[in-house]
Amino acid sequence: MSAAKKTNDIENEEFNIDRALDRLDEINNKLGAQDIPLSESIELYKEGTILASKCKEQLQGIEKELKILNQDE
Repeated sequence: MSAAKKTNDIENEEFNIDRALDRLDEINNKLGAQDIPLSESIELYKEGTILASKCKEQLQGIEKELKILNQDE
């Protein structure tokens, strides 16, 4: 599956932070390889930025929920 296809799947499917973090780890490992073509590197980078942004959004939402729960105590 191409990186562009995976990027489209990420944008269209229900977000799962555990899978996203696993995929970010895969992307990091692939980008660390020296024999990867530039075009694939760019697609992986795009996918990684989308995943990182979604992870950040979800974690910020969780942080807000925790703050609200802690205020009630």
